[in-house]
Amino acid sequence: MIGIPEARAAEGSLRPEEFASIPLDELDGYLPFPAALELVVAPLFCNTFDALEIIERLGAQDYRKTLRVVAPKLPNRQIVLRELRSHAARQGITIELVEEG
Repeated sequence: MIGIPEARAAEGSLRPEEFASIPLDELDGYLPFPAALELVVAPLFCNTFDALEIIERLGAQDYRKTLRVVAPKLPNRQIVLRELRSHAARQGITIELVEEG
């Protein structure tokens, strides 16, 4: 998880070494990503970055798996999802969009 400091793995779902919640400015310390990494989770937007920046940074690191984007309830989910997927497709990343609330 990137940029979601309060995030925690569901109890019993992952071993501690399989989960990390980090600020964006610490991302480089986790590179290169382990080959077994299947999922990165990040917010649609926050005070310091947005999901489009995460897509670009992950793509630059040859991450080609799934990015789950967490968003508030959106007025038009499909427009946001289409925009995210258009950026992610160029990087070879699969997008999942999860709305809170």
